[in-house]
Amino acid sequence: MREELQEVWRFRYLLRQFVARELKIRYKNSLFGVLWSVVPLILSVFVYTFLFKSVMGKQVENYSAYALCEIIPWTFFTTACLDACQSLLNNYAIMKKVYFPREIIPLAYVISNGIHFLVGWAFYFTTFYIIWPLFLHIHIPVLPSLVWFPAVFVMEIMLITGLSFWVAALNLYYQDVKYILQTLFGFLFFLLPVLYPAYIHYYALHDRGQDWLYALYTINPITAVLTGFRETLLQPQSPDKFNPKLVGLPMDHIYAPAWTYGVAMLLTALILWSGYAFFNARKWQFVERH
Repeated sequence: MREELQEVWRFRYLLRQFVARELKIRYKNSLFGVLWSVVPLILSVFVYTFLFKSVMGKQVENYSAYALCEIIPWTFFTTACLDACQSLLNNYAIMKKVYFPREIIPLAYVISNGIHFLVGWAFYFTTFYIIWPLFLHIHIPVLPSLVWFPAVFVMEIMLITGLSFWVAALNLYYQDVKYILQTLFGFLFFLLPVLYPAYIHYYALHDRGQDWLYALYTINPITAVLTGFRETLLQPQSPDKFNPKLVGLPMDHIYAPAWTYGVAMLLTALILWSGYAFFNARKWQFVERH
């Protein structure tokens, strides 16, 4: 695997060219370019804030910030995996004609979506730490836990890269993978803590004696990533803000236990290693298999 990584490093210029090409294609003839990646995030936040506050009557303080800090990593996760899933098929003609490390192709899609990810976070910090205090006089405190933000950031990059290797290779053999992913992401959007905190599930499962199920839920790497971003950036909300039935319950489970992040990180490293190993074991057969 070390030799494979060294080969990728030798072709780093080609990787940059793939990333630049992907960005140019996506924003061809666009005046604002990559800034358009922020527009879907803004619209999503408006819709979900309206849904929670006006339709469902949930009074969650600063819900716009609360939702956006989850929508940004969730959007990166889904779009990068779906783009990487199709990446080998989209570049099949190039693979037939030119020699280069095949892992460059899914990596280019991860990196190009990672640029949108960075733009999204730049928008988040500018909006809620500069614009809101100056013009709306709404102050979101900077928490000491912010120092863990880079660790969660790296964890998501590792997770997406590992999954991208898996789905890119599998989709070349079985093109059902793309449709499975699309369906799965639509389901997981409501199951995972994107619009609400993970600890909401704790109270429901604890009452039924299913703490083990909640533990499995929290060590899921994408759950850990979403929870990690929320816990590093924002103060927790009371459970009854999301479910009136939970009023008066203690808030001693609003933070995920530290050990769950450790287990989730180990699983993330396993996904990255196994995805890269699976991809490399088959990458020179891709042209023949398609």
